[in-house]
Amino acid sequence: MEMNGRHPIPIYLFAKAPEPHQVKTRMQPSLSARRSAGLAAMMLEETMSKVSEHWAGERILAAAPDTDHPALKHLAGRYRFRLEAQIQGDLGVKMWHALEQGIARSGGAAVLGSDVPHIPGHVIGDTYQHICKGRSVVGPALDGGFYVLGLAVLAKGIFANIKWSTGSVYDSLKRNAKSSDILLAEHPILRDIDNIEDLRWLANRNARYRKFLT
Repeated sequence: MEMNGRHPIPIYLFAKAPEPHQVKTRMQPSLSARRSAGLAAMMLEETMSKVSEHWAGERILAAAPDTDHPALKHLAGRYRFRLEAQIQGDLGVKMWHALEQGIARSGGAAVLGSDVPHIPGHVIGDTYQHICKGRSVVGPALDGGFYVLGLAVLAKGIFANIKWSTGSVYDSLKRNAKSSDILLAEHPILRDIDNIEDLRWLANRNARYRKFLT
């Protein structure tokens, strides 16, 4: 379905193939490489399920290193995501490419990480509504990053001079948005699930994740 003659607004869910030694490495050695991969797969599926239920536009699984992994193909088919390989470059380059493509086609787009499976469904739906109304929105993460970003306009400097994987990412993003005259609405702060303490926190709130700690 198209809106106003344009493609439906896309959300790009960024994820790595759930292979041992390639994902959730900060969980190790508390978790084995195999368990870490299983955790990543479970978190990804839960996130995809929520996006499938609450995002009214196009859903794209931005996969790394490519689109050939069986688990990614299975989940994309099950939850009706289009599979697309991430381009080469740092996280900013990858996200900018996705947002640029989506905004060019649809007048807005969002990027989402797969480290917040506990994201409330209404946050996903609200992101879509913000973009539909011409507003940009961001979800700050507890570690100083962000877990979702929705843009209603193309701002070329939005990721300029950001030191990725540091606690300054969100502050840098806000400064860049202000410099580009973009007002960012804010979602609630959420906790990324990156290390074993984060997993314990999640398991206390969702019993399904306790199996990784036993």
